Amino acid sequence: MMNDPIHNLTETADKHHRRLGSLETALNDRSETVEKIRKRLRALEDKVGQHSVQSVLDKVKKVETNLGKAETRLTRQSAEIANVRLDVNALNRKVRVSGGLPRADFHTWEPDITPEMVQLIHAGLAAAPVSEAKVQQLRAILEQAQEEVVRWDRSREAAISAVRALSELSSTAERAWRKEKQTWLAFRAGGPRPVGKEVSARRQYDEAVRARRSETMALDQSTKADEAACATIRERIEDAVAQDLVLPWWFDIALGLFSPGKPGQVKPWLDAATRLVRYRLLAGVRDQLEPYGDRPHDEALAAEYDRVVKGCSDVRR
Repeated sequence: MMNDPIHNLTETADKHHRRLGSLETALNDRSETVEKIRKRLRALEDKVGQHSVQSVLDKVKKVETNLGKAETRLTRQSAEIANVRLDVNALNRKVRVSGGLPRADFHTWEPDITPEMVQLIHAGLAAAPVSEAKVQQLRAILEQAQEEVVRWDRSREAAISAVRALSELSSTAERAWRKEKQTWLAFRAGGPRPVGKEVSARRQYDEAVRARRSETMALDQSTKADEAACATIRERIEDAVAQDLVLPWWFDIALGLFSPGKPGQVKPWLDAATRLVRYRLLAGVRDQLEPYGDRPHDEALAAEYDRVVKGCSDVRR
């Protein structure tokens, strides 16, 4: 048993865990010391009115010096604890791998997630459907153009009536003659029938309606493919954790070695893990160590990259 490498690695990991506990206890003691120093500082500040200003300033300076030294020691202790955690994590992983445990597969997805589904998800990320507000705006423009045509037609009818009246008026009806002439001249000044504007507005409105309908359908297909892919990814992650499979290095680097230990942390952790695996699938990241790969030039994928990195950082343990 003493020559068993797994046993030796386990003992080494336990030793580091105990050391980590001692360091955390020391860190807590240092934190209590810093708090006591802060209380002394506040007490000194309260007594400014009872002692000379210079005496208080000297004491404050001494306390600040001690506080700075304590914070420096705390920083060193924190760095040491972080290093020990990394060592323990590495040893833990070596023990698990040496034990011959099966590894989780987050690279092979067909037939559950097909290339066609990935393409649909990509199309959804890049889609920019015409908004309902834009459609309504074009509809208002069309209605305005139609109203202008209606007004032109009414003006033409009035002009025709004016011409008929001019031919029937007597030469003494000067006031009526001027009124009808003004109606005719106003029609002439209005230019040709504005049907071209109506046709253009109609074409833009119809195109926007068709584009919105088509893009909405495509986005709906993309959403369904995305939901199906995420459900498949999430289920595989849940199975891997439940069966205690060895997770990839890039998974541990992004999310930490251990899954959440508290019920309220499980869903955020699973959400972040699902988005991470989904992003690697969409971006074609195959690196065994780097979780995210390089930030993409594509704007839609770059936005996904930023969301995934932040999400993993928020839940990493």
